[in-house]
Amino acid sequence: MKRPWLPSCHSPLLWFVCLWYIASTGYLSQRAFGQPDSKRTISSRDFRGYGGLPAPVKSVPAKLPEVAPVDMDRVTECRQVAEKIDALVEAQLAHQKLSANSPANDHTFVRRAFLDISGAIPGLVHTNAYASDKQERKQEILIDGLLNSYGYVSHSYNYWASILRLNDRQEFLPATSYRDWVKDQVRINRPYDEWVREMLTAEGKLWDNPAAGYTLRDDGMPLVHIDNTVRVFLGTQIGCAQCHDHPFDRWTQKNFYELAAFTAGVVTRDGGDSPAFSNGDPIERLKQEAKKIDPEKRLEGSMDQMMQANLYRVSFDAQRVLKLPLDYAYSDGKPDEVVAPSVLWGSLPEGSEGKTRREQFAQWLTATDNPLFAKTIANRLWKRVMGVGLIEPIDDLRDDSPCQNPELLEFLTQEMIRLKFNQKEFLRTLYYTKTYQRASSDFDPSLAEFYHFPGPRLRRMSAEQVWDSILTIAVYNPFSFELPDNEKLRDTVNVDMATVTWSDAEKIATSYDETVGPQARQEIMNGSSYCQQVLARSSELPSPLPADHFLRQFGQGDRETIEGDSTAPNVPQILTMFNGPFTHMMLESGSVIHNNLSRSRGPRDALNVMFLSILNRPPTSHDCDTALHEMSRGDIMMDYGNVVWALINTREFLFIQ
Repeated sequence: MKRPWLPSCHSPLLWFVCLWYIASTGYLSQRAFGQPDSKRTISSRDFRGYGGLPAPVKSVPAKLPEVAPVDMDRVTECRQVAEKIDALVEAQLAHQKLSANSPANDHTFVRRAFLDISGAIPGLVHTNAYASDKQERKQEILIDGLLNSYGYVSHSYNYWASILRLNDRQEFLPATSYRDWVKDQVRINRPYDEWVREMLTAEGKLWDNPAAGYTLRDDGMPLVHIDNTVRVFLGTQIGCAQCHDHPFDRWTQKNFYELAAFTAGVVTRDGGDSPAFSNGDPIERLKQEAKKIDPEKRLEGSMDQMMQANLYRVSFDAQRVLKLPLDYAYSDGKPDEVVAPSVLWGSLPEGSEGKTRREQFAQWLTATDNPLFAKTIANRLWKRVMGVGLIEPIDDLRDDSPCQNPELLEFLTQEMIRLKFNQKEFLRTLYYTKTYQRASSDFDPSLAEFYHFPGPRLRRMSAEQVWDSILTIAVYNPFSFELPDNEKLRDTVNVDMATVTWSDAEKIATSYDETVGPQARQEIMNGSSYCQQVLARSSELPSPLPADHFLRQFGQGDRETIEGDSTAPNVPQILTMFNGPFTHMMLESGSVIHNNLSRSRGPRDALNVMFLSILNRPPTSHDCDTALHEMSRGDIMMDYGNVVWALINTREFLFIQ
């Protein structure tokens, strides 16, 4: 399908712009193969790179964590359910007098499947293997293989990291335990309702029970925490009702406080009644001990952080209650009145008697008969696969929200329940559909109209997909290091705050800095660094990254807002792609594409390697004419580098078609 606004690399205008820039600036001849500030250029044969790629990324991973596989006994069932989904989509298309798109060709589909399921484009070997495969149901084989890969875990983690606002450090807390726990829930394919329920009820220190990180993420903001929880898991925004009756929905301020009353007893920090304070305030006690040793000593830096971190502990005090605010102005309650807990709709599930209010809330939210829990995750995952939700926005569902296909959404909701909230099998079914396997269509989601799914929506890659795809072109191992795990963190920093001494605190701080802290983690990652960029999948990098990092420039959020990521273009993105170290990285000896090009049998074969490695399709005749002309200047590696650079800078590279 032709999309005039999306120039492909066989667009004469785009080729002209890219190659004109190369010729007029001597981009690779001066920058990649010479000295930028000199008019003199050097041959690529004399260029020795910028130190070479780090050794850990130059060989394939010896072993990756084991991933829970798809259920091979469900293949027939999965096909049958996919056919029902297709029938519901096609019925709506017929009603709108629209036609479904034709099936995507092999090169388009293999690229799309890799990006959507594993988060990065396929390598040259995978692209060629799929295109030459003659099996009738090779799409299903590809889908199952990708769902069984660690790339699926990496990409799914990125998806949830944006929703859950995963952050390595929350105030004094080293929160890597929580993000590793989330990644593990994806890896073992734990039922969605189970790990949500655990997050909502987890107690203890973060390294003793990493799921407690969900509650600690909103430490000190209990009412905001309720708003975020309902928005993420029930697709409903009730935040306005924290201060006044909702102006556009049925929620009242009283409703908000009644729901928040369920979690009003949550305590996130040890206080005077806890064992940690049995010998007085431990922080103040340490300060006094320090003064006795040396009046100039201070509790600061890592020592202060680790002592404070040991006081963060999620617990539940059933005696705590929630009261209406002092400025409450409605007739259904009085200011400062104690609020009795009540759910927004329905009733508490059977068997919740005798549970804490917090446990009752978690059971109600994740219950199969809660009309919005299964519907919200079904709608979220439909959008993840197809590009647009059946209801938009996906986190602002209301009684009167227009739905593109109510019958389809109800079917998907019941399917999620029938699968017992197995996300992987639900996604697998969607990927099996003909709807997903068709050519994509251009659609602007900001328009006040429905998308009817003649195929998935054309989308720009996420920041993580762009980064991880560039790594696929260049490195063999994007999982080349292992960071300290939760057990190591616990053994290093956990201490009994009732008995801790200044000497204990000093040892803990020193060990933290040397083994599990940010500095130690960075030193481990630096072994896989090139031009100050750690060459690892985005899921393995710190969160959030500095604002000037490639991922942040391409739209990764700061993890302060739910799904705060962006795919909007900006000038820093252009400058990064034009002037970043990535082309140099690809041209270093030992890179994936460098090795593949060195084995090519002449310019035409090399051109195929470049196109199939970067755009995952063979070049057209026009591509060949333009590129071969550029590649005939006399310096083979420089000419190859120019074309690689041009392909990376096409819009076609950045889009999932």
